[in-house]
Amino acid sequence: MTEVFMYNITGEKALKIKNLCRKLYIGTREIDRADYGVRIETLLGLSDDRSVQPDADFDDEMLYLVDFNGPLLNTFLNRLRAVKAPVALKAMMTETNVGFTAAELVRELKAEHEALNADK
Repeated sequence: MTEVFMYNITGEKALKIKNLCRKLYIGTREIDRADYGVRIETLLGLSDDRSVQPDADFDDEMLYLVDFNGPLLNTFLNRLRAVKAPVALKAMMTETNVGFTAAELVRELKAEHEALNADK
C-alpha cells in the first residue's frame, strides 16, 4: 500500500499533507514519538521485532514514502510544493533504510544534506 509516514508534522501542515494524500489515494500515518526508535520494517508489519533503540528522539519533520513509483513520486512532490507544505527531510523506502529506525534515518539524511552542501 502506498503510504506516507509523518514524523513531527502537526497542525495546518499535517492537514495539507493529509488532504493531498487523500486526493492521490495515498494513505497517511502519523508516527508516535514512542515509535521513533522502532525499526521501520516493524512499523510496516514486515518484522515482529518491537525492540526500541536508545536515543531515538528527534524534533525534525520528516516524511517517509512507502511504495511510491516514479510518476507518483513526482506528482506528490510537485503538489507538496504547490500546497506550500515544505518538509526538508524526505526518504523513500529502500531495502536498506527499511531496517533503520526513524532516528537513524534522520541522522543519515542530515549527514547527506551536509555532505551535499559542503561543496557549495
